Amino acid sequence: MEYELNITGIFKSRQELLDVVKKRRICYDSEPYYISDKKGSLLQIGFQINLYGTSPGTAKDMTPDSPEYDKVEQDVRRVAEALSNTCSPIHMCESTTIDPSTITYSPDRKMRPDVTVRIPIFDRNNFGHPVDEAIKNTLHTATKLLESAGVRKAGCGE
Repeated sequence: MEYELNITGIFKSRQELLDVVKKRRICYDSEPYYISDKKGSLLQIGFQINLYGTSPGTAKDMTPDSPEYDKVEQDVRRVAEALSNTCSPIHMCESTTIDPSTITYSPDRKMRPDVTVRIPIFDRNNFGHPVDEAIKNTLHTATKLLESAGVRKAGCGE
């Protein structure tokens, strides 16, 4: 099966997508997505994909107030939007920035300053039910789509 993001209206070409991913060194990881049930226990209802992007060259000087921050966030959001447009709308939700105007640092990415955009994956039509095969398949497809665009997993090749 061939995987390719639906970039219509988001990127001018596949090459532009690939260039943005490379320029922003966009990478991803995923984690379980939980809610509290009626008994106060945590119930996994899905997953969350985290997209990380930075700005090479000016990265060490990037702050939430710098114009470069906005450019990085916009580019990472464009990749997230393409992913959301490609995957099942029943399971893929709109992306959110981890905390607007926040830069994160992780040892996994050699403490580079990152803008983080999150994409929750759960059943929007039947909110609150435990993870099922459809949700797992959406996560699998989403990661394959990201990788087909050059987005790397975890350590981001730093």
